[in-house]
Amino acid sequence: MQIFSYIEINLIALTILIIIFFNIRSKKERFLYDQKLFMLLLFFNAMILIFDTVMWVLNFKDGGTARVLNNVATTAYYMLNPVPCMLWSVYADFQIHKDEQRTKRLAAFLSIPVLINALLAVLSPFYKLLFYINRYNVYHRGKLFLIMGIICYFYFVYTFIQIIRNKSKIDRKQYLALIFFAFPPFISAIIQILYYGISVIWICMAFSLLIVFINIQNNQLYTDYLTGLYNRRQLDNYLTQKLNGITSKYLAGVMIDLDSFKQINDVYGHTAGDTALVCVADILKSSFRRNDFIARYGGDEFAVIMEIREKDELISIIDNLRKSTEQYNIESILPYQISLSIGYDIFDTKSGLTIQKFYKHIDKLMYEDKRGRDLNN
Repeated sequence: MQIFSYIEINLIALTILIIIFFNIRSKKERFLYDQKLFMLLLFFNAMILIFDTVMWVLNFKDGGTARVLNNVATTAYYMLNPVPCMLWSVYADFQIHKDEQRTKRLAAFLSIPVLINALLAVLSPFYKLLFYINRYNVYHRGKLFLIMGIICYFYFVYTFIQIIRNKSKIDRKQYLALIFFAFPPFISAIIQILYYGISVIWICMAFSLLIVFINIQNNQLYTDYLTGLYNRRQLDNYLTQKLNGITSKYLAGVMIDLDSFKQINDVYGHTAGDTALVCVADILKSSFRRNDFIARYGGDEFAVIMEIREKDELISIIDNLRKSTEQYNIESILPYQISLSIGYDIFDTKSGLTIQKFYKHIDKLMYEDKRGRDLNN
């Protein structure tokens, strides 16, 4: 009865992974590096579930053929075990640093324990290292079984430390998803090591991948892909929520436009234009406070919604933004300068002003700022 229960659970987990895989595969983002890493995670987790199921089916079966197949399936299972753990370390590194070349170098280094484990797995049917199948076709752990567990835990601990150390580089929601991923397989692995005969780690891994996938879907729905900022949809949602819950604090809005964006595109190309938008996003992230809501409003326009206690606080924040932009231009190696037009004001909740009218109001102030600086130049 226990065997059938594990097979059923494995098939449910496998179905979840297949659904996620084909959902991602149908989208253009599948060609991006982090999407490829995530799909590899799905693939190897699915393969492990398949071999785990085959092991449950073949265990205790009579006959030499069943014993040979059990050895093959168990060898493959042990060879693949550390691979999703290693891929998770690689995936997390890319989410933190967004540097494909760095991540590829790290992947080459982190592959070494995987290769060592694979060699031990291949030798195990002959020398009983990680596992062995006795003459009655019953699976047993080998004398070096804990080595595979240590390798897997090394990846989990390494990744956990890297995520904690680089918390400031990661969006809060993404940070929570990255942290949470490790807990179900980490805890289930301890249970599986302590209680012989229980097999739940890869089912829990599938559950973790589902959580990450949901986070990916949410990011695609509510964030701007190019800059990583929130999009217009989430901006409207956020402002609506704040208007319903605002109390003693003032609610302020800022509209920001990247000057000469068309000229940057025409002279340096659209790739340079994309780079300029990313640079503006970086400036905004470093200039505003952690709890301020920053969004790409559309095109070369950005919007920020914030709560302030005093009206003078808004002036101070805008001054800080201008100084940050000046400092960025001093340190930048770009062939053009980043120049921003800024419109800002307090949202008067008692005036009956709608969200759309408030957008138009600070947008008008932004263009007045642009015209005023054009006259001064």
